[in-house]
Amino acid sequence: MTEEPFLCIRGCGFFSTPQTKNLCSKCYNDFLKDESARYLASLNNKTKTAAEAAEEATAAQSEAVEVKKKKNRCNACKKKVGLLGFKCRCGHVFCGSHRYPEEHSCPSDYKSAAIQDLTIQNPIVKGDKLYRL
Repeated sequence: MTEEPFLCIRGCGFFSTPQTKNLCSKCYNDFLKDESARYLASLNNKTKTAAEAAEEATAAQSEAVEVKKKKNRCNACKKKVGLLGFKCRCGHVFCGSHRYPEEHSCPSDYKSAAIQDLTIQNPIVKGDKLYRL
C-alpha cells in the first residue's frame, strides 16, 4: 500500500509525505537545520555553565596559590634568591649553595628514578639460545 502524497502543511505548494513530518523536502531541510541549531545552543548553554563552574574553581585555586606562592627565598637558609632560584624535584626553591640534593637533604630518590628511566630507555635484548648438536 503506497500512500498518496499531499501538500506541505506550511502551504508552500509542494508535495509532502508522512516520513518528512508532512513537510516538503525544502521545508523539512529547514526544519532539520533549526532543530540542530537549537540542539547545539542547548549544548553550548550546558557547556557554558560547566565552563563557568570550572572558572570559579580555578579562580579559587589561583587565590589559594597566590597565598602559598612565596617562593622567592631559599627553603634551607631563607636567603632571598630573586631570579636565580633553583627549583628541586622535591618542589622547593633553593639558593646556589643549597641547590644540590645533598646540601638540603632532599627527600626525592634520584637513584631509583634514574634506574627506572634507564630501564625504560634500554630494554634487555637477548638472542635465542643455541642448542648443541
